[in-house]
This record gives sequence, C-alpha cells and structure tokens, in this order.
Amino acid sequence: MAISKGSRGETFLAWVVGGGAALGLLTLTRRTWDVCQVDIGKIANGPTLLFVGLPVSVVVNVLLFHLVYRVSKSGKGLFTPLLAAAIAIAIADLALYSWAGTPATAPGICPGNVPPWWPTWIPT
Repeated sequence: MAISKGSRGETFLAWVVGGGAALGLLTLTRRTWDVCQVDIGKIANGPTLLFVGLPVSVVVNVLLFHLVYRVSKSGKGLFTPLLAAAIAIAIADLALYSWAGTPATAPGICPGNVPPWWPTWIPT
C-alpha cells in the first residue's frame, strides 16, 4: 500500500524520521561539545541545544522530508522516496553538525572543535 501525498502516513513518517534524526544530531553535538569542552557563551550548552537546536533541527528535517518525499514520489513504491528523504536528511544534518556542532568561533581543546573519535573521512 502506497502512502499518498499529504496523507497521515507521510506526516507520521516525516515526524518519526525527522524527529529521530534531530535527536541523533543533538546527541552528536552534545557529545562533541562535552569532549572538546566547547563553551558557546553565557548560556549553558544544554538549554541552548534544547531551546534552539532541537526546534531548528526538527523543522529542517521534517520540512526536508516532506519536500524530498513528494518530489521523489513516483508510482506506488515506498522505498525510493523514503531512501531519498533519509539521504537528504543525513546530508542536511551533517551540514548542521559542521556549522553548529564544531563551531570555529568557540574555544575548545580539540583542533577545530572536531572530536578525536570523529572519522577523518567524513568532512566537517
């Protein structure tokens, strides 16, 4: 059974995939900030991630899921649009992580605020 455009199934998938990816992005960012001892300013890192990072990443991921899912939707298949949306979200989250997770302007103990456990073959 295919999920039609604008259906409840598509909205559910968008929130599950987009919300899950957003939580993964925030977990990765928090771990990076803890390991590299990044201090982003007067406000503590936790509330910044909760009240700024979570809403931004959820909105970006859910909107991107809807956009890519609808553009790549052709025929009755579910796998191709879901895979395309997941790849687009992964690329967008990597860009968000490179921008917010490893801030160049905040002081930290890691070179470039990139943690030592981050794979060197994945650019930040």
